Amino acid sequence: MTTHADELILLSESVELSFDTFVELSGLTPAELQLLIDCGAIIPCQMTEISSLETIKFNSHYLISIRKLVRLKQDFELETNSLGLMLVFLERVRTLELQLHQLTNQNK
Repeated sequence: MTTHADELILLSESVELSFDTFVELSGLTPAELQLLIDCGAIIPCQMTEISSLETIKFNSHYLISIRKLVRLKQDFELETNSLGLMLVFLERVRTLELQLHQLTNQNK
């Protein structure tokens, strides 16, 4: 797996990405990303009711969990309709891991 410098920056910073860029970096299909938006698993930045796919932006912090989700989908042949629930769980685990890391560092 090749890692590019721009991917490292995107994963370590909170950057807004276009729909097409998010699809390209995440490994999701446009239909899968739309499904995650529709079910509320991914919340675009500043989306309004009149926003089109070309104008909405996504926070890059989702990419870490999304990439894990794509690997799990491929490895376990997950159904597309289960992706939203899986993403919610992955984000929750990631949040809990960050909190545990912060608490561990406070006690040192």
